[in-house]
Amino acid sequence: MEALFTLTPAESKRLIGKGVATLPEIQNARQNGYLLVGRGSTNAYILEELLGKKIKKEGYVAGQVIRGALCALGPEERTKPVTFHKGEVLEVEPGAVLDKLGPGDILLKGGNALDGDGNVGVCMASPAGGTMGQFYMAMKARGLAIIFPIGLEKMISSVEAAAQFGGTLGFGKTIGASVGMACVADGRVFTELDAVETLFGVYAVHFASGGWGGAEGCVTLAVEGPDAKVNKCLKFIEQKIKGEPPLPALKSPCKTCGIVCNFKGKDPRQLPAWLK
Repeated sequence: MEALFTLTPAESKRLIGKGVATLPEIQNARQNGYLLVGRGSTNAYILEELLGKKIKKEGYVAGQVIRGALCALGPEERTKPVTFHKGEVLEVEPGAVLDKLGPGDILLKGGNALDGDGNVGVCMASPAGGTMGQFYMAMKARGLAIIFPIGLEKMISSVEAAAQFGGTLGFGKTIGASVGMACVADGRVFTELDAVETLFGVYAVHFASGGWGGAEGCVTLAVEGPDAKVNKCLKFIEQKIKGEPPLPALKSPCKTCGIVCNFKGKDPRQLPAWLK
């Protein structure tokens, strides 16, 4: 049996959250070692599923794309990051436990771009590379796992090509923040397709993208499998995923923001109407 359905970005994030939370390796890291949940909007949904309660998801970000611009949320407005250690919840920055990580420990890292070859692009506004600068080489050196939960709305033609452009000192002009991009060719990606296959054991493909009237950024998935499994999948999507509300916008004042951006230091009267 084949079936078709569409997901808004928020619905995709919720589905990915539920899928990642059920992975055996995630549960093992959470209960027996360290599970680091880096900041990011999709990771916020994963965290809710792991905690079994709501959090201020719009604050569980650092860099963000909001109101039509690359941006960053100020430290004072960010939701505290969460690290799991042997079943306990630690409200510490992931970097605080970097030297304690060992076999089986996992970092969940958000991404900004994905291509058909499985490359992940991560935008970086920090001069030191943010979480990527702090964790990527250290995790690779130790052979530890980084999982990149990322929605198919972020598909681009080539992360490798995009990563050759710019950087905070490379772009001559920007509308919004200036960033560089890391291209990760060897990370484990987890999309809506992986969530559907993990949760229901059905095959899924990315069928279409886009929409309007509230469907901007949507992805449409086609699934195939035994009738019982496909029906279970559709029932779950209808009852547990559809209707997930979009994240509210949480933006720090440009006047006090410290990142490289053409709006840096401007008060609201100096900002374009679409950014206020």
